[in-house]
Amino acid sequence: MHRLLSSIYKELLVLIRDKAGLAILFIMPLALILIMTVIQDATFRTVKEVNISMILVNNDKDSLGEAISEGLYASEFFQIVEEIDGKEITKEMAKELVATGNYKIGIIIPERATDAIRGNVNALINKSFKSFNIAGVKKRTKKSTIDITIFIDPATSQSFKNMVMSSLKEFTSQLEIEMFFKNFSEAIAQIMPSQKPIKFESFETIKYKEVYASTTENEILPNSVQHNVPAWTMFAMFFIVLPLAGNIIKERDDGSAFRLKTMPGSFITVMFSKIFVFLSVSFLHFILMLLVGVYIMPTLGLPQLEIGPHKIALGVMAIASGLAATGYGVAIGTIATTHEQAATFGAVSIIIFAALGGIWVPVYVMPHAVKIISQFSPLHWGLNGFYDIFLRGGDLWVIAAEAGKLLIFFVLMLFIAVVYNNYNKTK
Repeated sequence: MHRLLSSIYKELLVLIRDKAGLAILFIMPLALILIMTVIQDATFRTVKEVNISMILVNNDKDSLGEAISEGLYASEFFQIVEEIDGKEITKEMAKELVATGNYKIGIIIPERATDAIRGNVNALINKSFKSFNIAGVKKRTKKSTIDITIFIDPATSQSFKNMVMSSLKEFTSQLEIEMFFKNFSEAIAQIMPSQKPIKFESFETIKYKEVYASTTENEILPNSVQHNVPAWTMFAMFFIVLPLAGNIIKERDDGSAFRLKTMPGSFITVMFSKIFVFLSVSFLHFILMLLVGVYIMPTLGLPQLEIGPHKIALGVMAIASGLAATGYGVAIGTIATTHEQAATFGAVSIIIFAALGGIWVPVYVMPHAVKIISQFSPLHWGLNGFYDIFLRGGDLWVIAAEAGKLLIFFVLMLFIAVVYNNYNKTK
């Protein structure tokens, strides 16, 4: 026990003496989580909050053009631009403005677009009542089509494009239904003079209620902070691998490791002292990130982090993640022979773990083969555990499986380090 305490004291002295390194160890993850949360906050907001500019060229000046224009303005999703410097935008101008990236999207409604809809509606009604001679209905059966041109910035995301297309189709379909109902009602009234035309009234029988599923009574609303704090905290905690591995290699290079081996005790005692110190640093990282999410994020106009009621589960996940990170650092530091090896392999492998673990891209959108591989990423286990707590209201039993995987990973990494160290002794 005295050897372990002495080793811990030694590790603390080494860590504290490198004040610049210690500052970087805490400041860089703090900067990372702040920057990434601010950048990604827009992806968690509604389009209405982002307020994207859109070009609208309405050459129809009739029912369809008015319906689309009124719908876009009423939605308040976009900042509609129809004129620039008091001059109406043409189709050619719209294409150039979108192509140069000044606007994300431009909608061109052609002339006589409404007439095309009227013609198709009349053709359908005439086909339905072909045995009747209905005045005012043109005898045509051939349907016509007309194109609404949509200029899209190549840098625009697919999801945004789909949302715009869906809105336009909704406006067009609504107008077609109204026209068909009106003309159909008038046709019926001509066949049956006692029946007056019925005025079309839109109504919503089916409404959609969104509820974020949670095991707790309180509904948890996902936002950029709830997602980014656990994600980038996991990423930052695993980067403790680099200073830990560097510490082990430095001791080996300057002879400190050899002197420690000549003293009574075992390799595991020395390693546990390092694990204890760097686990403490990792846990402080975690606490700092929580404080940032609770107190600093709101001052930047971001949502406040909701920690939830299960503090014990949160602590268990933090310790399990910290142990997995420090165990990985011990393994790399024991196996690597140079600082360059440890830094390069450690940094790249953590980035790979993060990519597979869903830190940048959600796992559910990955290809099937990658989804299977992602199940072996320790960052995926940690991120899932934190999501269970922050977003799903999970308790200790819910995160037990993910925490268990992280602890097994820690034991495995420590076992690899011990076996490799013993193997080197026999050489």
